[in-house]
Amino acid sequence: MSKERKPTEQRQKQIIDAARKLIIAKGSENITIKGIAQEVGISEAAIYRHFKSKRDILELLIDHIEMNLVRDITKANSYKYTSTSTIDKALRSHISAIEQRKGLSFQIIADIISLGDKELNARASKAIDSYTDSLKDLLARGVSAEEIRGDINLDAAAIMLFCMIQGLVNKWALSNYSFNLEKKYVLLWNIFRDSITR
Repeated sequence: MSKERKPTEQRQKQIIDAARKLIIAKGSENITIKGIAQEVGISEAAIYRHFKSKRDILELLIDHIEMNLVRDITKANSYKYTSTSTIDKALRSHISAIEQRKGLSFQIIADIISLGDKELNARASKAIDSYTDSLKDLLARGVSAEEIRGDINLDAAAIMLFCMIQGLVNKWALSNYSFNLEKKYVLLWNIFRDSITR
């Protein structure tokens, strides 16, 4: 075990990254403080200096996922693209990150929900709501610009986008990452875009 003490933020990031890696490899129900400590190369006591429990680690992991997902949309929204182009750019950014990390964000949210922990589920739900609210804002911008049909239910459309990505990532993971995620995404996106634009 490494005895080197790292700054709190750096150590927390190592712990979160270890939890993320173990969830992908073993599922969230199988990760333990001991396993995370071994992955980081520190003692269990060192983990408890930063987190009270495994739930605290998973809550911070959900916070990181939410921040990254919403950041991609905010970044795409800062460009002067039309709203469907902005949404596509944000989702392509997610797809690129997912391909590099084997489904990380969306797979982890689904896995954490499967634990059945009401507090974690509420936190994951809040993260998904934040994400779909950001998508809804982009869709509303498209309606205002008269690019997107005004009769579209924006809540439903934002949820459909989330489900499209979540379902695609699940299928990709279950197939042992056997197909090109971006190519499949483009097919789905084209159908979605054509259904909502004027």
